[in-house]
Amino acid sequence: MGLLDLLGFNKLPAGLAGSTLVVTEAAVLERAGGLLDTLQARFGNVALALVDAGSYAGGLPYLALPAEADKTQVKLEKIRPQRLIILGLDGSHAGLVQAAGCPAWWINARDAQAAQAGCRAVTVAQDGLGVPNALVTGDPLAGVEQLPQIVTDTALCERLKEQREGGRWVGYFAGTGEDEEDLAYAIFSRLMRHKMGLMILAPRAPERCEPVYRESIKYRLQTIRHARLSTSFIPIKTRVYYVEDAHPLEALYGCVDFVVAGATLHRHARNAPDIASPMLHGKPVIVGPARRDQPLLAAALEAGVVLAGDDNEQIFAHARRLIDDPAYSQQLAAQAKAWLQLQIGALERVVALIE
Repeated sequence: MGLLDLLGFNKLPAGLAGSTLVVTEAAVLERAGGLLDTLQARFGNVALALVDAGSYAGGLPYLALPAEADKTQVKLEKIRPQRLIILGLDGSHAGLVQAAGCPAWWINARDAQAAQAGCRAVTVAQDGLGVPNALVTGDPLAGVEQLPQIVTDTALCERLKEQREGGRWVGYFAGTGEDEEDLAYAIFSRLMRHKMGLMILAPRAPERCEPVYRESIKYRLQTIRHARLSTSFIPIKTRVYYVEDAHPLEALYGCVDFVVAGATLHRHARNAPDIASPMLHGKPVIVGPARRDQPLLAAALEAGVVLAGDDNEQIFAHARRLIDDPAYSQQLAAQAKAWLQLQIGALERVVALIE
């Protein structure tokens, strides 16, 4: 025993010894609450080990693993975990399995090297990741227990007939929140100069609808309010179709070419972004820079089934490609819908594998 051990400097934090040890990164840990709670309920003594420089502010015991492999091995030998769960790391951490010397499971593996580590099971969030013999379970961090019931309304979609016959695209900025409508108008203005189309705009909070509409008059774009449309079809001259009610807000997902998800464009937006509904309708989804820690959105970003823009320039570029390349748009939408349906019950499937 070294001097530091005798002096107590190398003492483990309480709760780590003999634990179910989950090894991951801080960014992954931010959306792993559901998985950790389930593991805690099942095994009773869950602890965390971080392989990066991030931190953890929750209630479970944790430590940061050293960068040096020999020091990490010493830490794991002291912990003597009952079981090891590697969560979402790449194969460069495969040495942890042998160092821990206990049964191990690799969840959300990222590459083929994970399959060679000697784990009892290796899971991936989706097919096509090239991890031999991995179980395709879905992402247990996505938090999908059931999917929303989607609203279809073919009569509502018929209102777009004149737009479709005129060869116009239809983009939907759905469920927007605080300070997001100005961004939507800026993106739409650029898209309209690229190719003429129609923007559907729907704030999420009913109390914001009237003030947002009145503010939008400054853009001088021909606008039809859904609640006041007196004809069967949206006139071809219309540039903005403004939606103020819950039913058309949901049902219009099925009528458009692409969706830009509200509550992702500006950090002030308070609502949870809805990416599930447009996916289920088979529509490609674009998200902005905000709310990327939301579990389903974070999982979708990692899976590459939504298009992410860090600013208006990138959001514009994504929308332009969807407008110009319908085959690409359809492929992305089909991939996203299949991915989303796979996520149902992923947490239960993954936890059932761990003994």
